[in-house]
Amino acid sequence: MLFRVYQLLSYLLFIVAFPVFFIYSCLTGRHRTGLDERFGFFEPGVDGDQAAAQRLWLHAASVGEVQVARALIAELQKTFPDATLILSTMTEQGQRVARRQLGGQVRCIFAPLDLPVVVRRAVRRLRPSAYICLETELWPSLLHHLKEERIPAVLLNGRLSERSCRRYARVRDFMAGILESFAALAVITPQDGQRYLALGAPPPRLTVAGNAKYDLAVNTSSEVAAACRQRLGLTAAQPLLVAGSTHGGEEAKLLETFRAMKQRLPELILVLAPRHLERLAEVEAMLAAAGEPFERLSRCQHQGRATAVVVVDTMGELVTLYGAATFVFCGGSLVARGGHNPMEPAVWGRPVCYGPDMRDFRDAAELLEAAGAGFPVATPAELTATLLRFVDRPDLYATAGQRARDTALAQQGAARRQVALVKKVLNCP
Repeated sequence: MLFRVYQLLSYLLFIVAFPVFFIYSCLTGRHRTGLDERFGFFEPGVDGDQAAAQRLWLHAASVGEVQVARALIAELQKTFPDATLILSTMTEQGQRVARRQLGGQVRCIFAPLDLPVVVRRAVRRLRPSAYICLETELWPSLLHHLKEERIPAVLLNGRLSERSCRRYARVRDFMAGILESFAALAVITPQDGQRYLALGAPPPRLTVAGNAKYDLAVNTSSEVAAACRQRLGLTAAQPLLVAGSTHGGEEAKLLETFRAMKQRLPELILVLAPRHLERLAEVEAMLAAAGEPFERLSRCQHQGRATAVVVVDTMGELVTLYGAATFVFCGGSLVARGGHNPMEPAVWGRPVCYGPDMRDFRDAAELLEAAGAGFPVATPAELTATLLRFVDRPDLYATAGQRARDTALAQQGAARRQVALVKKVLNCP
């Protein structure tokens, strides 16, 4: 009953919202890209044929899930070397990153709208052997149709916050029907597993497999880090503070830390990497109002850096910037946004600082803190004190950095375990 209500509401919302969206898109030129794919019409090279090789459809919502997909795709290609891999995304940013980072390995498309007529067309054209969705991308109409067509669906790298679990629990019967559609579910932590089970996931199909995002292959060579520092115009010993994936309200706090640290480290450079590029104007307006000279990363990489503050205005640069950093702060944590992946800088051997709200990466934060490599701070003053302690105690900095790298490398293997589930579901030898 609830599923039929969902389908009805989906159609009603589409009928009401699409004309407005269409007019907006025509007037502004925005969001036109991939509109045909949103309705299940794909280029001939993406459409499925009758070939015997496996066709695996992965779905990632946005940039974060695309990074998970990168790790899984590397394992899928080892396990299914002859398979055709298709990666769909919801957002334009996710699609841009997917095409740039994976376009040579997989077919990248926009995800179809979750309307019955659209998902039927999309599945008929794509002809997937299996559908693999990442984290919490649960689309009821698509999953229902896949089940009707006896196409196995697998949830990989599943995560579910306590807050989301409480919200979904209000419609538990509906959620149980959705989760029953999966042939297998691989979740990150035991806590994630308990939450999925509480919503009705079938216990025999659920496995705790770790976080595939930590398996992401990154070239952490000193040459890569040195080349990045050279592009930023840094001397060999010049200190660099990289604040990654920042959200609204954080940049001003980080500027406060930067200015306090400059009193001890006058050559310090600050790189701010907003999580969402549409916030660039907001970040730059804040810096201008504060009287802090700045420039965009794309400009300084081509024309040379002229200021002590650099704002990242391109996607896919952050992981390499972490390698160039002396000090690292993971954003989304000084404000209530759940934090971001601290293992990305940890794998470079950098001690990782973050704010009090790391609920989306609590497992990673706890691992780093237990190793003495993760450093939670609550205020700009605490962040300043922690970073200056690294300056005063180079032995502490070196030890924490080595433990950070060791901890990150110890998490490897999740992608392999999750892909093994796909192989099992497809009954492959």
